[in-house]
Amino acid sequence: MPKYGAPCDNLISAQLVTVDGRQVEASQDSNPDLFWAIRGGGGNFGVATALEYRLYPVTDVLAGTLTFQVGRIPELLQAFVKFVAAAPDEMHAVGQVLPSKQGTRFHMFVCHCGDSRQGNDLLKPLRALKPQEDNVHVASYLETQRTINPYTPVAHFQTDLVLAELSGTAITAITSATGNAPPNTRVFIVPISGAVTRVRVSETAYPLRFPGFELDIMGRWSDPSEKAGAVQWVKALRDKLQPLAHGVYANQLGETNDELVRAAYGPNYARLVEIKKKYDPRNVLRLNQNINPSG
Repeated sequence: MPKYGAPCDNLISAQLVTVDGRQVEASQDSNPDLFWAIRGGGGNFGVATALEYRLYPVTDVLAGTLTFQVGRIPELLQAFVKFVAAAPDEMHAVGQVLPSKQGTRFHMFVCHCGDSRQGNDLLKPLRALKPQEDNVHVASYLETQRTINPYTPVAHFQTDLVLAELSGTAITAITSATGNAPPNTRVFIVPISGAVTRVRVSETAYPLRFPGFELDIMGRWSDPSEKAGAVQWVKALRDKLQPLAHGVYANQLGETNDELVRAAYGPNYARLVEIKKKYDPRNVLRLNQNINPSG
């Protein structure tokens, strides 16, 4: 995202089947209203059967995970914020706060798509914090994508918030919550920076165009008896951070309601409703973060 923008920013055209059975093309030149809506508006308008994307030449990247010893969460989150603020577009980093029986641990995944020597120079401030594990290395982009998410599918509940800044108040709330959390919970922190923020909010349905941080808060369980505690923990941290939020990311919500949908689409919601009325007036496509044609 920092270097090339969001996937929806690089969509050239799409073939869709609408709810009345028509096959249509959506692009800047064909059904431009539909093209605008599907770039961020979810599965509310039709079923995509083909997508044409703008691609970029990316071969090897400098990527991997820095894992720090338990504790030090406020210090490490502050260092993460400072690192992100200074990083060029070629460097993307995400943070993960993981509670465990041994204590709360901070992981940072980094991916640099420029010269690897420059990437290693950029990482010096993080390595000065003495990570316990450092597996950042040069690898093909394909290999990196194959290994980026080691988790196997498991029952879970998650929610999402977008903060304009990871302030001291937010860091305190995350530190407190993860210090006394059920097993298999996490806070995943994705910076919003670079190219994705240089697109106007009105240019696509996807509205998260301001610099900030997306927080994906998740609880997982392997036994049904653990579900209630995991869900309660996720909602409690969300409620604590809610006063600081400036929106949500629709794709990371484990529940849906009208308030969340409006928060997800922000100033683009009213236009999405009008396009929904045109392409799905009976709200056939409703098992989603639903844009109701009635408003």
